[in-house]
Amino acid sequence: MQGFRLLVVDDVQVHRYLLQTGLGRINPFMRIDVADSVSQAQNLLMSESYDAVLCDWVMPVLGGNELLKWMRARPHFKFVPFIMISAETRNEEIIGAFVHLGIDDYVVKPFHSEVVYRKVVAAIEKAALKRNGISA
Repeated sequence: MQGFRLLVVDDVQVHRYLLQTGLGRINPFMRIDVADSVSQAQNLLMSESYDAVLCDWVMPVLGGNELLKWMRARPHFKFVPFIMISAETRNEEIIGAFVHLGIDDYVVKPFHSEVVYRKVVAAIEKAALKRNGISA
């Protein structure tokens, strides 16, 4: 996958930087935009088109769960993969997010860029199949 677009949402500047530079090294053709809050992410999502969203789960004011609920309530974001990033490792929290909120994948902090990249690509490929009516 070469020229896809990714939105990274995280309130911690160093996490945004690590994701942007790490993923950019793996695929220099990918466009990576960053947002430091849910409201900034919403503004970007309304003005740009993204192939996937990579979002921190716990942020001040509104968390990743609020962004995901906002996205899933809008039909044009139905097939945009949402990958949660969190230090949360309790199984019930993760399972609940998959089942009730519809996240597409989960990345545990601290993360490795290669693992994140593989998950993003897999989620985008799976969403493309869904869009074309093929079950994955």
